[in-house]
Order: sequence, then structure tokens, then C-alpha cells
Amino acid sequence: MKNSCIFLMASFLALPSCYSDSEDVISDTDKYVTFNLNLDGVEQTSLTRAISEPKNLLVIDKFGEKVTASVKNSLNAIGMPLEYGTHDIYFVAAVNIWASYSTADLTVTWTTDRTALSYAWAYHLELEVDENTVVENITLPLIIANVQIKTLDKLPSNVSTMKIEAPSLSKVYDLKTMSGVESESDINYSLDVTQYAGQYTFAVNLFTFVPSSGYAGDIVLTALDTDSKEITSKTFEQIPVQAGYISLYSGYFFSDGVAFPLSYSDDWTGTNNYSY
Repeated sequence: MKNSCIFLMASFLALPSCYSDSEDVISDTDKYVTFNLNLDGVEQTSLTRAISEPKNLLVIDKFGEKVTASVKNSLNAIGMPLEYGTHDIYFVAAVNIWASYSTADLTVTWTTDRTALSYAWAYHLELEVDENTVVENITLPLIIANVQIKTLDKLPSNVSTMKIEAPSLSKVYDLKTMSGVESESDINYSLDVTQYAGQYTFAVNLFTFVPSSGYAGDIVLTALDTDSKEITSKTFEQIPVQAGYISLYSGYFFSDGVAFPLSYSDDWTGTNNYSY
């Protein structure tokens, strides 16, 4: 399968205009529409999967050639005046994952560390606005996937760094196609694990946008000692990744042992468990 990779946007066009709740003006050809928004997955209660309230909500309204956008800090009381006619409205809710977006390209870009707990939801609504349009009830689906790799044995006493090489993890989400964007770069993270050496097991999380067709690609995990020499390395081949799913790998990384998949309650669409 073709890999989907990081794609960096160098610049973003200035917004042509923005909604301001304090400046809403209703004309004879406008209708004030209220949106009741809900998020898939937020009922999750597991401490390892806790999803907090999104810190920002991006709303983009495309009406003919006119594109307007606003960023709100809550999902509560979302409403705006809309001209009569057909609107393409895009809602993007996020927790710690994006800060850049383009109204020209209708894209959002991941700008933070993807090993941190990060979640995003998006929805495209085609809305015909007339005098009868009042309230729209919408549930935003998760548009990210989570890959976890967990060691079942403790880290060696001389381990210093865990290096992750992950090709094909999409960094840009295209709202026009509601899909992660394909590119040709890899991501590399080096995590300092000195404080856990000799005492604890290790788990890494990777969060990513995903093409609508899904994704499968290799991820390489390498342990280095205090002299930056390789202790051991493993390639996880063709890991399947799907939006709304957690792909969980677990096994003995530093020693021989019988690997087994972990199982736990989760309110995402699903958890795919794999052993190595």
C-alpha cells in the first residue's frame, strides 16, 4: 500500500474575515443558525484514554467563493448568521494537536509532538439555509488514529534513549476530502527514558491523521545506551492504522518471552490488539 506521510505547509493565507459573536448582524437575507455539537469518544473514562474537553473549535464556512472562519474555545452555544443559500461548513475540534489552518486550501496542520495524547474530530456539513433553518444537531467523528507499542519487560539499566522512526504518518488533514494528506517524508522521535531504566516497562503512543482509505506502514523502535550505541531494534511491519481505532502492539522487546496482546475497555470505535 502506498505510504501516507508528513506534509509541511510553509505558509497560510490570511483569513478574509472572521465571525465575531459580539458583532453578529442579522439582515433580511440571513438566518441565525444554532449548532449543537457532540464528540465521539468523549464518554471514555479510562485514565489511559482520558479525553478532555477540546481547547479549540475551528469553524469554516464556505459560501460560494466567500470563505469565513472563526476559532472558539468551547463547543457550547455555537451559532452564527448565515445567508440564505447552500453553505459548506467545516467543524474541527482539537485537543493539543493543531494550530495552523488554511482557508484557501481548507486544510489543518498538526504542529505539535505526536507522541503526546492528542485528539481531533471533524465534520463537513452541507447546509441549505432558508427561513426554516434553526438548529442543527451534529456528532463529530474522531479523525485521528493511535498506535501504541508496549514492552512487557523492563527497560535495561543502561538504556538511555528510545528512538522511533515512523514513515507514513499524515500531518495534514484535507477538509475537502475529509482525509489525511499523503506525502513522502518520515517522522523521527528520540525519547529520553533514563529515569525509567532498570525499573519500568515502556509504552509509546503515536497519533496521526489517516487517509480515508486507511494506512499500513512500518514503524521502527530502537533502544540506545548511554553511549548512543544500539541495544536492540525491532521493525513493526505494515502496522494497520484506521481513524477512530487504537492499534496496540505488546511483547517482549529486550528479552525472550511469550508475547500476548493486552485487552482493556475502550470507548473508541475499536482496539486492534497485536503481539510481537
